[in-house]
Amino acid sequence: MRKLLCLIMFLFCGVASSVSAQEMRSVFLDAPDDIFPMLTKNLRADLVDYADAGMAAKVTNRLDGTTVLEELGADYLKLASTSSSTMQLKLLPVQGDTVVCAVKTVKAEAADSRIYFYDKAWNLLDGSNMFEYPSIRNFFISPEAADECIDKCDIYLLSLQLSAADNTLIAEYTMPQYMSKDDASKVTPLLKKIVYKWNGECFVID
Repeated sequence: MRKLLCLIMFLFCGVASSVSAQEMRSVFLDAPDDIFPMLTKNLRADLVDYADAGMAAKVTNRLDGTTVLEELGADYLKLASTSSSTMQLKLLPVQGDTVVCAVKTVKAEAADSRIYFYDKAWNLLDGSNMFEYPSIRNFFISPEAADECIDKCDIYLLSLQLSAADNTLIAEYTMPQYMSKDDASKVTPLLKKIVYKWNGECFVID
């Protein structure tokens, strides 16, 4: 009897996981073309099929470059759109529903990210009440550290990384990668990463 119950629970968990994973697949596949301008729906379907088959999930995109599906999970997806740009998706619970959080990152010498929020039908939402971009001063370990170095930080660049494991988001100031080695050596030790946690309505500093 116990073996039977264990088997039922195992199958139930497997089905639940499959349904959750299917939800992210559906969100990705049903996106309008302007969300993934370099990928047709057929190309997105190919990426998912390759990932499911355990193959390298990469395709030739509309610009004749390579797009790679780096990770596809129950509620998280990471796509290397080009060699210098990525897209992360995360399904977040909100008031009994789900929103799609999308982080787009472009990297030259330093990464720069922007965050967007959509409903599951890919209608763009007003995200100003869901995430507030930190100021440059917020990235310093103390007000004194900010006063010491803020004059060297005249460009606002930050990297945003969604977690595949939980509903957290990490922000990192990346402008030092454009600085001279001397300035970067002074500024970088005084910086910290900012960790945000989704509380069901918005990202708040953890």
